[in-house]
Amino acid sequence: MSSTRHVEVRPGVYRDSVTLMQLSVELEDHPGVEHALVAMGTTLNLELLTESGYPVPDHVGAHDLVIAFDAADTGLVLGAIEAALVERSTPVSPGAEAAPPRSLSAAARRVPATVALISVPGEHGFRSAIDAIEAGLHPVLFSDNVTVEHEIVLKDRAADAGLLVMGPDCGTVVLDGVGLGFANVLLSGPIGLVSASGTGAQQVSSLCADAGVGVRHVLGVGGRDLSDEIAGRSALAALRMLDDDPRIELIGVIAKEIGPRTRPALDSVIADLATPVLVLATDDLTAGAAALVSAAGGDLPEPATWEPSTARPSRSGSVLGLYSGGTLAAEAAAILGVHGEVIDLGDDRYTHGRPHPMIDDRLRRERLAAAAADDAIGCLLFDVVLGNGAAIDPSAGLVPLIAETDKPVVAALVGTAGDPQNRDRQAERLAQAGARVFASNAAAARAALASIRS
Repeated sequence: MSSTRHVEVRPGVYRDSVTLMQLSVELEDHPGVEHALVAMGTTLNLELLTESGYPVPDHVGAHDLVIAFDAADTGLVLGAIEAALVERSTPVSPGAEAAPPRSLSAAARRVPATVALISVPGEHGFRSAIDAIEAGLHPVLFSDNVTVEHEIVLKDRAADAGLLVMGPDCGTVVLDGVGLGFANVLLSGPIGLVSASGTGAQQVSSLCADAGVGVRHVLGVGGRDLSDEIAGRSALAALRMLDDDPRIELIGVIAKEIGPRTRPALDSVIADLATPVLVLATDDLTAGAAALVSAAGGDLPEPATWEPSTARPSRSGSVLGLYSGGTLAAEAAAILGVHGEVIDLGDDRYTHGRPHPMIDDRLRRERLAAAAADDAIGCLLFDVVLGNGAAIDPSAGLVPLIAETDKPVVAALVGTAGDPQNRDRQAERLAQAGARVFASNAAAARAALASIRS
């Protein structure tokens, strides 16, 4: 059956970018759909539309919804889109106005709130975060590609208003057990985390959950916050906020980078707090989690592993690591040293105009398939990060690739038993296909290193 290209614009219909990315990915899995893009009409998305060969309608604005797809049955796909948009829209409370609010300040007047989750293209994230601050809300800025200059302005304005900016490029926040962005299902307990690393916080908090130790808050502050450019503007404020919470008995700080000029200020604030603080090294997050659990009075058990029924022999060559988490990638790179190459596919340069690999890992699967045919590569290493916001069945696309190669394959599976993807089932499927699976990313990287020979 021949396919038809369909493009339409729905003026003034807004959905957040994560929701639309997930919907686009799901549509492409529908039988008969060759390509789909459901996105807001930003300049970047219109460029993607043009690059994909679709005509760009006239007079499209950033607040208009654009639907484009190539499918055999246009009506069927439009029905699926309509159902998904209705399902994922915010329900209207009885007696409330039917029309959705057009701004953060209007939403704040309608619904009591203290936090605004902002997930819009980076060029619009700054203005939205300013609106949140002016409405008296703590912004959680999921958006990336926000400039350093804008980040400083946001954090200074928030400080003047007694608010905390979480982000930009803030992938993980947990507030009193409620996750925002990419967040695992955690036990609630005495630990608070200040994190300039999304997946680093996910690894540490997931291991804490395995030890039966709860994490009440994860305050993500953005990966640059503790650099000398940003000087810890949000991290230092977040430390004080956690210190003021009587339920928090221990604080952990996780950061890929702490600038040499910022470190004395961080140490000074920590010294003034009543709550004990541990700064965790990101070159071995599992060791950091063990130290945190021990300080909380617990013991970290040996992180879980899932082995295939048949071990694959070691191979000559290097390790190729293809990661969705930046801190996990940096940790693996530190362990592999000169024996491997690690690529962070969640970096801004790979996510510009496409879903994050924790939502859609097609780019990684393409690279894994190419690496499987490369004789210079002896072992394939990657992370699979679970939790709310992540792909609901991340192992599905990886299993065929693992089964088709005879090279050693190692996976770091970051998540908890309570995550919606069912961690054990994901692990067992990966292992049955032939991968060695580790709940500790550090252990996975070491296993990958041991699987190659020079």
